[in-house]
Amino acid sequence: MPPDSCFGLMDGNNFYVSCERLFNPQLHGVPVVVLSNNDGCIVSRSPEAKAIGVPMGVAFHEARNLLYRHRGKALSSNYELYGSLSRRMMTLAAQHAGAQEIYSIDECFLDFAGLPEPQTRARQLRQAVQHKLGLPVSIGIGSSKTLAKLANLVAKQQPRFGGVFDWQMLNAAEQDAQLRAMDVGMVWGIGQRLREQLQRLGIANAAQLAAANPAWSRQRFGLAMERTVRELRGEACLDICDITPPRKQIHSTRSFAHRLGDLDELRAAISHHVARSAEKLRAQHSATRLLHVMLRADPPGRGGGLQRRNWASLSLLLPSTDTRELTRQALLLLQTLYLPGVRYHKCGVVLDELVAGDFSRQHDLFLGGESARGQQLMQTVDSINHRFGRDSIRTGSSLLGCGRWHMRQDKLSPRCTTRWDELLSAST
Repeated sequence: MPPDSCFGLMDGNNFYVSCERLFNPQLHGVPVVVLSNNDGCIVSRSPEAKAIGVPMGVAFHEARNLLYRHRGKALSSNYELYGSLSRRMMTLAAQHAGAQEIYSIDECFLDFAGLPEPQTRARQLRQAVQHKLGLPVSIGIGSSKTLAKLANLVAKQQPRFGGVFDWQMLNAAEQDAQLRAMDVGMVWGIGQRLREQLQRLGIANAAQLAAANPAWSRQRFGLAMERTVRELRGEACLDICDITPPRKQIHSTRSFAHRLGDLDELRAAISHHVARSAEKLRAQHSATRLLHVMLRADPPGRGGGLQRRNWASLSLLLPSTDTRELTRQALLLLQTLYLPGVRYHKCGVVLDELVAGDFSRQHDLFLGGESARGQQLMQTVDSINHRFGRDSIRTGSSLLGCGRWHMRQDKLSPRCTTRWDELLSAST
């Protein structure tokens, strides 16, 4: 392995379930699933749930009987708990590497280049996360990020490696055998449609993709595919932004647990969605020029009453990232959509026509742009919410009404790490 190229990929094992088990020992050894928004679909499964055949991604009602026959447990997604534990896990991981790139709530890339014995370092990190946080993780190591991702899959699926797998543990023939055992769709950045195209060309596994001509790959599929081929050969040439570029559109929508007709409740819901969307917008250093608000009711004949358009849009005079300004405009759009007497079941916000948020663009002479003070305020709000939990600071309009617009979480566990009133108590 070249000394200037060594990456690790740390990934939490069944992360949502592992977080739940951390504060509830009764969940150990039994089938456990975690559900998506409004308790809709299964998004995380314990090994026991996988063993009894509970499928991933299906609606919960389709697997309920199977789960309960085996005395399993279903839980609502506790995003506040998962986010808090994720931040602790990422902070700990950063101490064991030269650099870190957080990829998702439970995954991060670690730069081991120039550090001695990366495999030993990875095992120490894995033990530290288990000892200090109680969370199981797997770590894959490779000379490129793509190989590190695949190595992580090996670490998860083959217990003989003890949760850490380094491609350098195997000779060339053994490495090729591992790649041949991996479907091409398991390679980072290869989605279902691209997988089908590659299979039609006779490329069915990762080894066959690694053997493809890089120039042909670029001509046929583009630069990202050429880089993927080279990465499978051990060349570090793929950044995260090549796989997950900044989003061209950001949205936050959700169905209500109960149909709503109260305007204040709807204002609170829209304000919440604006805050979520604006936070994502700032995280990718973008600004929006077009704001959409959606408000949806049942069709006529199904108890929805009178109907009219359920979308309203506004082109902003200047691109914005400010939650306050976006909320003000979104509430004005909501007012144009709202009909008294109609009960609504879903609302949302979409930020469109995104541009770079560096604010180096020419501004309007009379309107000005977003002030440095306003930008600093938004950065401070994001920092506080990141440190102390989502909605530690929020707009006042999100507190209107009785809170019935929140998503259904009938099986929510305590938020032990962020709420004083939900701390675990011990009885003697």
